[in-house]
Parts: sequence; structure tokens; C-alpha cells
Amino acid sequence: MFSGLVLAQNCNCYHTITVGQTYVDGATMNIKPGDTIYLEAGNKSYLRLVNFHGDANKKIVFINRGGEVKIQNTSNPYGIKLGNCSYFRFTGTGVSTMKYGIKSFGSTGNGISLDDKTSNFEVDHIEVGNSGFAGIVAKSDPTCDSTTIRGRFVQYQTILHDNYVHDTAGEGFYIGHSYYTGYPTTCNGVSCTLFPHVLVGVRIYNNIIDNTHWDGIQVGCATEDCEIFGNRVTNYGVDALSTQNSGIQISGGTTGKCYNNYVANGTGNGIFVMGLGDNDIFNNIIINAGYNYFPSDPTKRVHGILCDDRSTIQGRSFNFYNNTIVSPKTDGIRFMSTQSTNNKFYNNLILKPGSLGSYSQYSKENSYINVGTKSGISAIVSTNYYDKNLMAIQFIDSIQNNFRLNATSPVIDAGLDLSAYGVNFDFDNAPRPAGKAFDIGAFEYQITSDIKTVSDISSSVFLYPNPSNGTFKVNVLNINSFANRLVVYNVLGKEVMNLKLSQGETAVDMKNRVEKGVYFAEVNTGIERKKIKLIIK
Repeated sequence: MFSGLVLAQNCNCYHTITVGQTYVDGATMNIKPGDTIYLEAGNKSYLRLVNFHGDANKKIVFINRGGEVKIQNTSNPYGIKLGNCSYFRFTGTGVSTMKYGIKSFGSTGNGISLDDKTSNFEVDHIEVGNSGFAGIVAKSDPTCDSTTIRGRFVQYQTILHDNYVHDTAGEGFYIGHSYYTGYPTTCNGVSCTLFPHVLVGVRIYNNIIDNTHWDGIQVGCATEDCEIFGNRVTNYGVDALSTQNSGIQISGGTTGKCYNNYVANGTGNGIFVMGLGDNDIFNNIIINAGYNYFPSDPTKRVHGILCDDRSTIQGRSFNFYNNTIVSPKTDGIRFMSTQSTNNKFYNNLILKPGSLGSYSQYSKENSYINVGTKSGISAIVSTNYYDKNLMAIQFIDSIQNNFRLNATSPVIDAGLDLSAYGVNFDFDNAPRPAGKAFDIGAFEYQITSDIKTVSDISSSVFLYPNPSNGTFKVNVLNINSFANRLVVYNVLGKEVMNLKLSQGETAVDMKNRVEKGVYFAEVNTGIERKKIKLIIK
């Protein structure tokens, strides 16, 4: 089971890396697991950190102090580099008023590199821009000394969240190696093939990626427990290089989940899947995939989602649920895998695929979901909604890219119940279903009449305002002093607050504890136990 990294507790050892220090070797310092290492505010040309090791229970924390740490150069092959490090968090949250307290600009290569057998780490709240190659790279390339090849090294717990990566000459995120099936090279004058290490436990979420010249996010060799979710990828594939221009590329050797991502306005496929199988792709919004990629040439094909066989394990499946795909250059979903079986396409909302008017041999259905012409493709295509007219769906405001549903949309309650497949929430993390059945597409229409007051819980309990900014009050008129709790859960059922209530009014402040979204508040008065949908906006 995956366990996220957290800030070390009960730490009483502090160290400082000064502005003047650009290379720091943890082996020469008295660093222990659980220590905090402050990065002094100011400017420097680069920062290289090596040989820092926490442990599974006590992570080392690198954090900015006193202001912004800005790293900028035009001649070094990296901005920030961490090599042979493990069990650490590298975070730009040192100043509460700064979302990105550490910034890496320029370099001839990568904005941030995590390599040389670096593992078990969390990188968050960093801004990376104008790098000569990728924004954030996390992998240890296979070498002839064999220490980083498959079977010798595993990169565990790669956690990258709440970062802002933009204007990169290569990928925004380059995670894991591209050659899962073997990297051809020469060792000691002899041609050979090296197999790159795998990644286990990948989480890439809540990142903003904009204006990347190659792929927005590329993840390879993530063979177990990989999730890519909640990211915003825009203006990807600026160079229009056909092999390096996807919004999200799930490369060879990768399995897991890709969900709740917003991908818009790039030259390549919105999501390109070439994984192992058992890949679940759901609740994604993909807008204008390939809209500016040789727009007058229909033979240059770009799809909302493309899936084929590069590393497929025979008999596994690829599953596509509740995606909203609008105006791809060619097909909505193009599926070409013959090695997989029992592939599922449910509840997808696909609008205005360009191939409707470009290929006379296509049927209408093939333009929306094209399962190819190869024999042996196993696909179940059901309860999807197709239209060439955006207005028919009755979005709130498609011109402003607000693809939430109006109350009279024809896709409301028109989908298949996918609770058994783990799809019990929508793009906003609101619960599915909200009505009689699942809606089609990335958004579930939320009935608002039942979330205005606490009268839905009990005539003796009041919670207001709701929706709120995270600050609200609970007023309980009748209470049993031995059982008086407010418990708040997120849509995945995880408890995020547990608070004792007083008779009368209790003030609650969740602003700095949770993200915006839908939660469930359970009030136990000792007399009755009721739940209410709680909206934090």
C-alpha cells in the first residue's frame, strides 16, 4: 500500500545552506534522519545536493527560509540537482505568503534533476522555467556499471505535486526512462542492451504545466502503483515534434491511473497511452488536441486519446471512463492495441472530432471512438455520448472552457454506474452519482437544493454558511455531552477533521487544512447521527 511522505515530526536538528553554497555533500555534515535543512533566501547560480539520507519514519526536509530562493543560470546543465539521496522532502513552503518559495530558471539542461539512485522523495511548491531541456527529471539512466539497471535499483515513492513548470525546451516532467523494453548502447566496445530501472509508487498531482516544447508530462517504467491526477497541462508540444508532443504520455512499462487532468491546446495527442495495461484513464478534460498541428493536412493525425501496443502485457486491459474530449484534430479516442483484452470505453463525452469531415471512409462512431481496423481488438464500447455540436450538451460556458453541466443537459443520468471500477467521484472530486445514475463526461451535475442549510440534517442542528470559504459554524440545540462530534470526510472517505462540539455554536476553520471541493460533514449529537454535503469554495 502506498504511503505519502509527510513533514518530519519531533525534529530538533536544524542546518542551513547559505546563499553562497552551491554544492553540499551530506556525508560531510552531521545529518540525521528527521533533520530540517534550511535554504537561505537569496540568489544563486545552481544548487547540487548529494548523499542526504533520511529513513522511512523520519524524512529530511529541505525548505526555504526568510524569503524566496532563486536559482538562475544560462551555462550550467542543471538548476537544482539531488544525487544519491533518499527519504526527503524538498519544498518551497517556507514562507506562507509564497506559493512557490523556491525557483529554478534557466540552465542548459534540466530545471531540477533527481538522479544517481535518488529514491523515496517528495518535491512540491517549486517553480521551474526556461530550462534548456526538461523542467523536472526523476530517473537514473542505465549505465555500463550495471548499478542502475533493472533488478539492481528501484526508484520508490516519487511524489511531485503543486509545482509550476513552464517554458521548457523539452518535457515539463520527465519521470522514468523512455526505453522500458531496452536501451541500446555500447559497453567496453561491445554493443548491448541495458534495461532501465522501474519506479514503484508514483504520484504526480496538482501541478501546472504550460508552454512545454515537448511533452507536458511523460512517465515511463512505472510498473506499480502510479497515479497522475489533478494536473493542468496547456500549450504543450510547441515544437510540433510528432514523437514528443503529447499533453500526458504514459510511456512503456507504466500502469496505474490517470484521472482528473485538464489538457488543452497542444500540437499532439491529449493523452498518449503505451503502457503495460491495467491502465485506467478517467475524468480527464481534453480540449483542442492537435488543433494547430498542420491544420490544413488531415493526414497528420492527432487524437484526444491514443492507445497502442508498445509494452502491453498480453491479456491486460485499457479502460477509458467519463472523459470529456472536445475538438480533437482527428479522433476522440483512437485505440490500436491487439495484445490487450476486455478493454472498456464507458461514459465518455466526445464532441466535434475533426475526422468527421476529413475522412469519408469513417463512420460517425469511428470518428468519436475508433477501435481500429486490426483483427483481434477486444473492446466494449457503451453508454458514450457523441455530438458534433457543443451547444447540444448545454455546458455552463464552453466558450470559457467551463464544461460543467446545466440542469437540462441530455448527458445527466445517462451513464453506466462505474462504482465497481472505483470511479465514484468527478473532475471536481464531487461524488458520483449525484442523481439517479452516473452522468456522462468528466463532470457530475450536482443538485444544489440539498446543500443550502443544515435543515437536511436535523431541525436541532444548523451548519452555516454552506457553501463557505472553509470557515463556518455548527449550532447544536440538543446535545449529549458524551457523544458530540463533527467529523469531515473527503469524497474518497478519508477523514480530514474530527472536532468536539459544544452545545450551542462551535466555530470551525478548515481554510488552511483542505483544498477547495466537496466534503461530507457527519454530525453526531448523541441523539442522532446525520450527514450533510459540505462545499468549500
